[in-house]
Amino acid sequence: MDSVENVRAFLAVAEMGSFTAAARRLDVSAPVVTKRVSALEKELKTLLFQRTTRSLSLTASGREMLGAARDVLAAYERLSERASADERSLGGRLRVKAPASFTNHFLGRLLNEFFLAHPKASLELQLANRAVDPVLESFDFVITGLPVSYEGVDEFPLCPFKRHVYASPDYLAHHGTPEHPSDLPAHRCLLYSYQNTVRTWTFTDARSGDIQVSVDGGFATNDIDAMHNACVDGMGVAILPRYRANGSVGAGSLVQLLPGFGLPDYWIKVLRPANHHNPKLFHALLDYLVEGLERLNAHGPYL
Repeated sequence: MDSVENVRAFLAVAEMGSFTAAARRLDVSAPVVTKRVSALEKELKTLLFQRTTRSLSLTASGREMLGAARDVLAAYERLSERASADERSLGGRLRVKAPASFTNHFLGRLLNEFFLAHPKASLELQLANRAVDPVLESFDFVITGLPVSYEGVDEFPLCPFKRHVYASPDYLAHHGTPEHPSDLPAHRCLLYSYQNTVRTWTFTDARSGDIQVSVDGGFATNDIDAMHNACVDGMGVAILPRYRANGSVGAGSLVQLLPGFGLPDYWIKVLRPANHHNPKLFHALLDYLVEGLERLNAHGPYL
């Protein structure tokens, strides 16, 4: 890329007759143009311009190089245009697995936008909250928040999301408000499960470090929306992603608890087979989702 910009600077100086005029044309400073031309001269091991305090002229070598330089720049620009056209016409098929709640709240719209922009690409979207090995189940793009890894599978970070503890005002009116994590064993705690029910909740405190508490309750699910609804209905205390609880907190149907105690952030990540057949489409979608979620979070924060 540097060599191309050096050639572009050389042609601009030759056509404009001065480094200052070339700088205006290229929208850079004159020292930058001088540096680029000098770098090209060093690379080619020849002097391209005869410089004096009052004049600037092409050397014989410089005049000989003009035609070749124009050809090089034209070829590069044709290549760039073709690459841009290829990017606009991404094709292929992706079989995508994603968690239901996160997709319905955020990813679904971004996926739709991406595939509308690339009509030659096709999508098969499967929603599932369980752990999925993309190799064994033939998925190209597995989105998950579960702490799983598989042999022969590459991992790519997508975005972090924060979690807090919540309960409904009705539940708190009947059972009281926990003030410390150590109060939670006396409460009905709603449990999230995808293979085994998680019965230990870990909090962080700036003064005492990690705090682990054993919890129990009469409700467990592997679905965030079902957990949220049970919490709103007064079934008990739940750990929920901030993005899912925000609306209910704003509406007064949920209350955030234990604000002085943090929970570890979870990461949404993407899994794909290491020998994936369409890396260009894969990375284009991954980049689009990362940028889209960053834009969304900048107006929240939601995640």
